[in-house]
Amino acid sequence: MASPLAQKLAKALGSPVIGSKPMRGGDIADVSCLTLKDGRKVVAKRPRADQGDTTKVEAMMLRHLRAASDLPVPEVLFQEAGILVISHVDHKGITDARMAAEDVAKHVAALHRVMSTEKKPYGFKADTVIGPLPQKNTPCTDWISFFRDNRLLAMARSCLNTSRIDAAFMKRVEALAGNLPDLIPTHPGASLLHGDLWAGNMLIDGDHAAGFIDPAISYGHREMDLAFILLMGGLDPVFIDAYDAQFTIEPGFKEERCAIYQLWPLLVHVRLFGGGYAHQVASILDRFGA
Repeated sequence: MASPLAQKLAKALGSPVIGSKPMRGGDIADVSCLTLKDGRKVVAKRPRADQGDTTKVEAMMLRHLRAASDLPVPEVLFQEAGILVISHVDHKGITDARMAAEDVAKHVAALHRVMSTEKKPYGFKADTVIGPLPQKNTPCTDWISFFRDNRLLAMARSCLNTSRIDAAFMKRVEALAGNLPDLIPTHPGASLLHGDLWAGNMLIDGDHAAGFIDPAISYGHREMDLAFILLMGGLDPVFIDAYDAQFTIEPGFKEERCAIYQLWPLLVHVRLFGGGYAHQVASILDRFGA
């Protein structure tokens, strides 16, 4: 007799599962490709024992992206505590790096044209996650407050509380935070952000993006996503010019704001891995006199 979970899956998916094959996944979940009796394939994600269960939050983020934008993301097919099942996205990897980067740029620019309509536009209706880490999204009326409190200082404090950085390093981050009014805009457009946008979360099929996975969504300055991509690499350098052709990047991004916004993913990596990422944060703090 099928297990209770197998029965639930068969009902939700419209066909029973007849096979399972491990897939390469992220750091926080075991990922499997499930074959259904009717021939379809779906993807199941199960949080690892040493990580928190983020399946409910991930399902909510994917549903929001599908409802609010045209970004190609997997469909949520089933979710309960300990398991998330999403549609399988066929992709064979990059065969034309330049065209793939240009296609990613079109999708990301279109995503960023989705703007918040809330009175407090920066943030989101709920806290989310970036990888295994909590991501605060307390809505704010201005971008400086949101980036300072919910991103920069929140993650730096998490690094401090887990002994990834010391008190002196924290004071340097706080000093930079105090200078943010001179470094980033107060009221940029509040765009819908993927939030964890790097090549590993883009499913490329030849010369185009077939899907985007593992979001960490919020509404904020669209340059956050661009800085993330430029930090993590994995796309042809034509990406940034292709994006600019779709949605003009304001002056000063490459010169200053890119580095400021890269502090966020760098601090996430400090919190997760420590090591050399703290040196990269220190270099940016040096650059801005903090």
